[in-house]
This record gives sequence, structure tokens and C-alpha cells, in this order.
Amino acid sequence: MRVEGDYSNAAFLEALNLLDGHVTVTGLREDSLQGDRIYRQHFEALAKGFAEIDLGDCPDLGPVLMALAAAMHGARFTGTRRLAMKESDRGEAMAEELLKFGIRTERTENTITVEPERLQKPETMLQSHNDHRIAMAISVLLAKTGGVLVGAEAVNKSFPDFYRVLQSLGIEVEYVVD
Repeated sequence: MRVEGDYSNAAFLEALNLLDGHVTVTGLREDSLQGDRIYRQHFEALAKGFAEIDLGDCPDLGPVLMALAAAMHGARFTGTRRLAMKESDRGEAMAEELLKFGIRTERTENTITVEPERLQKPETMLQSHNDHRIAMAISVLLAKTGGVLVGAEAVNKSFPDFYRVLQSLGIEVEYVVD
């Protein structure tokens, strides 16, 4: 039996391509019923400029899309209410962590705007908020800027080999154990 690839996790790897990476993801079915297959369309919108993206049907993509918006041209996300009902309040968590990169966000009950500002290397440690999607989204940005992420092991929920895959792509990953 062959199991199709996971679009939700693939998005974090393909996000590296928008940050000057060269990653090829295979095993994803074009006719998949996975809602997160839409990430490629959202990536295209982010690459063109300030984008408006509805996360109502794809809340798991919220963190990686916000990370890319921060690294690129900014974006306004609608349908963000569901982000609060995940492993963390993903909207709040990303706003807190993006600020450490020098990126401001504006939040309302059902929207998040990531301001189009210059991404900076964080001067303080970043937090995963014990959320695998937050840890992976922050790691994508750290691949560009460098920095320290506390709670990186949160990726074990959905992608335990995430950091080994990053290393195989030539991204330096250093593990620090308290």
C-alpha cells in the first residue's frame, strides 16, 4: 500500500524555496483531498507582493504563511479565528515570535496583518509555544537569519525527522540540551 505525502508538512520544506532555498518535495498527489494542498497557490500570492489570504479552510498553514509573509512582502490573513483552537493560539504565538524578528503584526478577532518590514536576526530566544507548526515555521525563518529556538522538540508531534531533513538540505542545526 502506498500512502500519499502530507501537504501540511511539505509546506514547511517548500517554504525554504521562497527564502532562496532549493528543495524538491515528492510524493504529493495532485488529486489529493488534503485541504492544505492549497499552500502552493498561497506561496505564489506571497511571492508576488502583499497578499490577502483566507486561512478559514487551512489553519495548519497559518504559521508557515505568516513566516513567509514576514520574510517577504507582508500579508493580510482572514479567517484566523480557528488559529486559537490549536496546540497554541497560533495567531498570538506567531505575532509574539515575529516581533523578535522585527516584524509587527496587527490582530483583530478574525484577521492578522503581517506588516511588510525588514526581517532581522532575533536578539532573543524564540519559543515554540509547545506547538509543532510554530516550531517549524520559526525554524524556516531561522534558516535565513540564524537564532535559537526553545522547545524545538515540539516537531515530534507530526514530523520527528524535521531537523534531520533540514540538515540534509545543508541547513546548520545545533542541538542544545539543558
